[in-house]
Amino acid sequence: MRMILGRLLVVAVLAAAAAAAESEPRLPAAEQEGVYAVLEAVNPGFPWRASFPDDLCLAGPHGVSCDDDDGGNASHVVGISLGYVSDFSANPSCAAPSAATLLTSGLLAASFPRLRSLFVYGCFVGDDDARPLPPLPWRLPPTLQDLVLVNNPALTGRLAISAASLPLLRRLVVASSGLSGDLPSTPFPRLEQLVLSGSRFAGRIPSALVQGLANVKILDLSSNLLAGGIPRAIGGLTQLVKLDLSSNTLAGPIPGELGGLASLELLDLSNNRLTGGVPAALRGMTAIREMYLSGNRRLGGRVPADMFAGLKGISAVGLSDAGLTGTIPASLGESLRNVTYLGLDGNLLEGEVPPALAKMAGRVRLHGNRAVCISPEFLAGAPRPRIAGVPSCNATQAAPVTRRPVVMPVPLASAEKPAAAPPPPPTRIGSCVVVAMLLLMLS
Repeated sequence: MRMILGRLLVVAVLAAAAAAAESEPRLPAAEQEGVYAVLEAVNPGFPWRASFPDDLCLAGPHGVSCDDDDGGNASHVVGISLGYVSDFSANPSCAAPSAATLLTSGLLAASFPRLRSLFVYGCFVGDDDARPLPPLPWRLPPTLQDLVLVNNPALTGRLAISAASLPLLRRLVVASSGLSGDLPSTPFPRLEQLVLSGSRFAGRIPSALVQGLANVKILDLSSNLLAGGIPRAIGGLTQLVKLDLSSNTLAGPIPGELGGLASLELLDLSNNRLTGGVPAALRGMTAIREMYLSGNRRLGGRVPADMFAGLKGISAVGLSDAGLTGTIPASLGESLRNVTYLGLDGNLLEGEVPPALAKMAGRVRLHGNRAVCISPEFLAGAPRPRIAGVPSCNATQAAPVTRRPVVMPVPLASAEKPAAAPPPPPTRIGSCVVVAMLLLMLS
């Protein structure tokens, strides 16, 4: 009797499992075949079909994410992540240069009618991968919301996308690639994050693109070959939290309209060719935490102490090698009392360092100026020495001034650095936290 009951129980469990399996939403055959085609394109040497013969939404490789439709009758692929990141994110690795054609072949658009996210990391890094994309528009699903291409230096060609073909796009990230040419000139009204950094994009920043970014929170065009002036329209992007245009060849004045960015927390315009001094209008950036203008050797003007007076939350200021002249205002020490980093080195400053700077909480860089010296009053008020390379004001003979290379206040992972670099720069205090929070908001 017990054996009979046991067998009946096993049969019942198997029947229930079979019924549950049949009731599970199934991935349509066209999407199943599309996933196989994508996997075989990026790594044709791996037996994808034999290793994952079942429904790829129920038992597929890492990097394929699915969601049920509204009626719960079927599953659909909504996210594809390619390129091994780590053991905790073991996406399918890339081993075929032809994988780049996924962007232009139309396979993704034809196979995945509900795809929302495409992530490609480190798939194109070597000489064998360096095959330019064909000069065709990228054919991606119009449902795409997140397009993220990171660490693909051998991915070359043009960024041939438009808002018309990707009307729902809210995150566009192309970091450390070989893509070149002009930036997209059409507006993307839904974009919240636009990062096109560490590549070879050239030309001017299109005003039409900027004017169509009403909802953008992160705008990062750093480490490219961009020229021309900074569009005044950027000052109208009132939701901006991060603006990074560093390491380009942008010229002309810093637009005073940027002072209208009341939500901005990080501004990096370093290593360009900007002129005209630091506009007083930047005092309107009341939420600013980090400001980097270093490496603009013709920026000129005086140290803008009055501008910093109203920026109570600022924690890092980079004005190194910016062509600043005159003396250091006595009020600067009070205005920036709580900053952890102040870079004024490599300028044309002169006179005594105000004793108030001795009370600052962080590090001050003043070496490489024309005729700056430290007074006995400064030394008496300093709890510990934090200024190196600056002579005492009572020295009988001033040491010759040595011009230092441009100091990058923040190391950019996507930028190519010169072989001879200055001492390690400070770390951006809050940008990583800001970006992490926004990525969580956007995900």
